[in-house]
Amino acid sequence: MNEYVDSDPARWLGLGMKQDDMTGDIKPNGNEARLNDIQGLVVGLINRLLSTNIEEIDTAIDDALASIGAFTGRDRAYVFVRHGDTADNTHEWCAAGVDPMKDALQGISMDEFHTVRDLLDKGEAANISDVRDYPETSDTRQFLEAQGIRSMLLVPMVPDGDLFGVVGFDSVSGVGFFSPSEIYLLRSFADVVTSVLLRRDSVLAVRAAQEELARERAFLQGIVSTSATGFVVLSSEGRIIYANDAAETVLGVDRDFMMGEMYNSPKWQLTDLDGKPVRNEDEPFVIVQKTGRMVQNHRVALHCADGLRYSSFNAAPIAGADGQDARVVYAVTDVTALVKAEQARALALDEARRANVAKSNFLAKMSHEIRTPLNGILGISDILAETITDKTSVQMLNVLRNSGTLLMGIINDLLDMSKIEADALELEAVPFLLSDLARRTEEVHTLRAAEKGLSFSVRIEDTIDAPRLGDPQRLTQILHNLISNAVKFTQQGYVNVWLSALDDTIIQICVEDSGIGMTEAQLQRVFAPFSQADSSISRRFGGTGLGMSIVKRLVEMMDGTIDLDSTEGQGTKIVVKLPLPVADDADDGAKRQPTGRDGNPAADITLPPLSILVADDNRTNQMILGIMLGQIGAQATMTNDGLSALERFKQGRFDVLVLDISMPGMDGVTLLNAIRTEESIRGLPRTPAMAFTANAMSHQVAAYRAAGFDDCLTKPLRREDLVTALSRLVTPRP
Repeated sequence: MNEYVDSDPARWLGLGMKQDDMTGDIKPNGNEARLNDIQGLVVGLINRLLSTNIEEIDTAIDDALASIGAFTGRDRAYVFVRHGDTADNTHEWCAAGVDPMKDALQGISMDEFHTVRDLLDKGEAANISDVRDYPETSDTRQFLEAQGIRSMLLVPMVPDGDLFGVVGFDSVSGVGFFSPSEIYLLRSFADVVTSVLLRRDSVLAVRAAQEELARERAFLQGIVSTSATGFVVLSSEGRIIYANDAAETVLGVDRDFMMGEMYNSPKWQLTDLDGKPVRNEDEPFVIVQKTGRMVQNHRVALHCADGLRYSSFNAAPIAGADGQDARVVYAVTDVTALVKAEQARALALDEARRANVAKSNFLAKMSHEIRTPLNGILGISDILAETITDKTSVQMLNVLRNSGTLLMGIINDLLDMSKIEADALELEAVPFLLSDLARRTEEVHTLRAAEKGLSFSVRIEDTIDAPRLGDPQRLTQILHNLISNAVKFTQQGYVNVWLSALDDTIIQICVEDSGIGMTEAQLQRVFAPFSQADSSISRRFGGTGLGMSIVKRLVEMMDGTIDLDSTEGQGTKIVVKLPLPVADDADDGAKRQPTGRDGNPAADITLPPLSILVADDNRTNQMILGIMLGQIGAQATMTNDGLSALERFKQGRFDVLVLDISMPGMDGVTLLNAIRTEESIRGLPRTPAMAFTANAMSHQVAAYRAAGFDDCLTKPLRREDLVTALSRLVTPRP
């Protein structure tokens, strides 16, 4: 090791060193004569550093470094503080003429201490008496010599077993040995610096946390105080301990009045939305305290001096400062406008429901009242058609029948529109054949088209020719409405209909005519209920204007599409596409049905001799039923009311019962129940029963079936409908 050169050997003697009398070398002195001076210096440094304010710690450390540096005669004294994998030179003192290194030693890697890291981690001092002891290529030697260091002493700061930093001495002017007294001095200084720096870090961290908390409190206070939502905090006992400005506005009560009041104070003029007192177990505070869960949108009515207002309470639990004193916070909003709007909406909906019920009742009543005389008109027409042969009489009879049929169509359109608007119309899903549908459609409309001299055709393009799954009745209704319109509005030329099966899921209906057509403005109104293209249409052609509206609604209910292309004076083309998939093989209801002559299934049905009990208070209905039953070979027993019918039932045996629903004294349902009771008492077999009614709405028919009727005959009655219905109740003869 190289010799340490010093101009004042006596100073080293004072630090526990001695000079060899023979050689003059400076060596350690075992007596350590000035140890007391060092201890005094250490005590002074400790007192100074520990009593210094946090803000003056850095200055105090710098002063301490200057004191011990001057006392020991070293060239540099410094402090490094570790931050993870790096360290910063935080404090430094340099002797006169020695270059400072503090600025250059910021964020240096801890790897620079690798040669002495083991000693430092174990809390031992690293005493490097001569950096030239390291090889010239050593990173450590190059790193130290770059700072002018020739000798270095490092003492670790390890307060909790982990290296916090180091304090050290550098010798720049020469090399030499660092004495135990210097190590003691530096270690004592390191201990007090460690304590002071850790205390400062702790205090600063607390201050930072307090400042952050204060900022958060100020931020939250700003939000709470400026929020439009009222905030009310309740103690664990349920007393109000805080309320913001908005709470006064929302609740209509001064904060001074609220403070200290209980959540259920009798001073609150508060009820539920129906004006009833809020039960204590339903109070948000009680629910939160009991369950620990939030309560959302608890609405109440506040009976304030300035009028009735409505508020919504959201309640949530919050913990007190000790973590035990559970509290509840209310977020209160004014929902007066919302509640009043909801009440107005509910009232409007209720009014709409009542209006809809009134409309339905009116339509049902009118349907009943109109169908009853129509039963006489169309029933007598059907009966006369079997007997009249005079050409002029037949022509007049056809006018009568057509007029009655037209009136019946209007009634059915009104009922269908009513059911569609009330979402009461239900679609079936049964198998049927497109070919049957096409044939029946052509049979119905051919005569009317021929009467106007129109070319009329119904073509089918169905290569699959398999049953489809859908509602054939409503599909027929769509076809009839489209074709009826085309025939009605075409004075000359043609009406052509195509039924196409595009694939196994989609069918297409195309109706094209050479009629009067429509303008663009008329096209915009064509699907509106009770609307014609213009007022002259209604005068020239008649009709309710419901046909196309019903078609569109039915197509939409079937998830289909309808496209209309029309030019005024050139005609109209309507294309409807409907998703009607091929029925599964398991569906056996799509087998071809024999239709008999003129497309009438009843024409080929032959019934056995039947004894039928008829109860109806209307003489016309009795006459029509009696004649129709006589024409099919049945024996009819006519009664005028329910009581008479019950007496006749007790006196004889009947194959079928035909009972009017609306009769004075005993209606049809009551009569049927009485007959079933009589059958039970006497041990008689159950007699099939049909309701005979002008109440033809689907829910009414369903109600009669639910009441025990096997079938339902609706007025006006056609003979083929009577035959078909009877055939379902009794076994026809081969």
